[in-house]
Amino acid sequence: MELVYGFVPKDGSLNLLIDRKAKDLATKIVLRTSNSMKLEDQENSRKRIDKAIKEKVKSLKMEMPKILWDII
Repeated sequence: MELVYGFVPKDGSLNLLIDRKAKDLATKIVLRTSNSMKLEDQENSRKRIDKAIKEKVKSLKMEMPKILWDII
């Protein structure tokens, strides 16, 4: 017999896990910034916020920072 063990992402694949974690983190970062801007009466449109989230997701996936793996 052969004993095999490992980690299997609940999302089905490592790429899907990275996508989900990057989107979660990007959303948190962008909305925090957006909230600060709102307090300064410089609120962005929803379309602009969504675009910023997409750009941040792309950036996070390229850089793969350590914080991406921290629990959010």
